[in-house]
Amino acid sequence: MKFKKLIDEIGALTTPTTSQANLIISKMREKIKAYVVDNNIKSLVVGVSGGLDSACVAALCQEKYTGVPLIGLSIPMSSTNAHKEQAKWVGDNFCTVFEEFTGWDEKFFESNEAEAYDVSSTMHTKVFNVLEQTNVLAEKAGFKTESFPASILDGNLKARLRMITLYDLARKTNGLVLSTDNLSEFQMGFWTICGDVGDYAPLQNIGKGFELPAIARQLDIRNDIIVQAPSDGLMITDDDTDEAQLGANYQEVDTIMFCYKNDNPYFKRRLFETVGTDTVAAQKVAKVIGRYESGPVVYKRNGTIKLQRDVIGLQ
Repeated sequence: MKFKKLIDEIGALTTPTTSQANLIISKMREKIKAYVVDNNIKSLVVGVSGGLDSACVAALCQEKYTGVPLIGLSIPMSSTNAHKEQAKWVGDNFCTVFEEFTGWDEKFFESNEAEAYDVSSTMHTKVFNVLEQTNVLAEKAGFKTESFPASILDGNLKARLRMITLYDLARKTNGLVLSTDNLSEFQMGFWTICGDVGDYAPLQNIGKGFELPAIARQLDIRNDIIVQAPSDGLMITDDDTDEAQLGANYQEVDTIMFCYKNDNPYFKRRLFETVGTDTVAAQKVAKVIGRYESGPVVYKRNGTIKLQRDVIGLQ
């Protein structure tokens, strides 16, 4: 109960009011428009998943605000029917043009070698099977490939196939691929390198737990998109939720990171005093902070995405 009270306290401190949310939206749109104009960009390309992040990015970057077409692409690969419907709603309401791209789910065959392949295999699974051939090299180097879960390999592959598709479309339209990552994911290193990170990140200084839902409401995002359990749609866990992978939901993540990183020592002291006798809360705090401080995540933040943040002024 004490941890829940702390979450409510931090939520009250960090959730923007209606007027604050509208001011944030206005400033974001000004910055996006200036970037488009200054860099002579002819289109913006966004992957639309049906989730909150891509819905907000699409609403922010509509053609009427940027002056260039917003090209939306839904690339399902194991997405639920509900997410497909939500993605279509976003595309129809905010994108200049929108399509559901199913090429990676199409059956794989070659006209002269149809017998050589399992015709039930898709383009995506064929690429997965090809990549498994690298297991031999990894094992020669002394690594046990079975220790790396196939679900993570497949999740990374899906993210990268999606990004290959978006970048190809951006090349053909002299465009820019929009990132849909937020501050919470940035801090947790919760993205795929060369996967779900594009060129320009409108939301990368916006927390998903408290800030983004308030902004989404002012963007007229559908309520079911705002309140649904966040998912990357990659089926890395059985229930396919971000919380299952992170060990905490985004309100918990944002509360922990707000207290842990705050310059005011009161908040860090309050965090550890609050969870001191709550085993479940203590486990969440340890997992979130451990992930934030881990070597691979620090590398991802400092070596990859920070360059992008520098370019667009999100310090």
